[in-house]
Amino acid sequence: MKKSPLAKIAILLWFVTIATIGYFLYFGNTSTSLDTRTAIHLTPAERQLVLTEMRALLEAVNGMLAGLGEKDYEKAAKSAEAVGMGLVASLEHQEKTILLKLPVSFKKMGFGTHEKFDLIASKIRKKEEIHNILKEMDDLTKNCVACHAGYKIEIDTEKK
Repeated sequence: MKKSPLAKIAILLWFVTIATIGYFLYFGNTSTSLDTRTAIHLTPAERQLVLTEMRALLEAVNGMLAGLGEKDYEKAAKSAEAVGMGLVASLEHQEKTILLKLPVSFKKMGFGTHEKFDLIASKIRKKEEIHNILKEMDDLTKNCVACHAGYKIEIDTEKK
């Protein structure tokens, strides 16, 4: 049985398509910025959503510290839970297209950060030793520092 050259071309195109999709799922819509960070290209609305979420993370850290400083463990735990994985689930429908544009390393760091907030909320509710909680918060904020040092969100200027 003779194989058609058209079939070989179709299979080759199929592999190229799969490889291209895999590339964008792994690396996202990114480039290297002038300051050597990874620039993630989003629409203005997507950028606003990501930046709003980041501000919520910072507000949560502030609420956690304020609650712990006042020995108001419930306030501290609620602040942490507000940006845990529950937030991710609530934004899932808004972030579907954004997730396709983010590199895997950014997504892993982001999901890990949200999970860390839930872990800290649990430790606060158990009234674990304050030093243990502060160590967890130190690990948490290292994610924030690493993210801001490694990435920047830019407006996608490509005309659609």
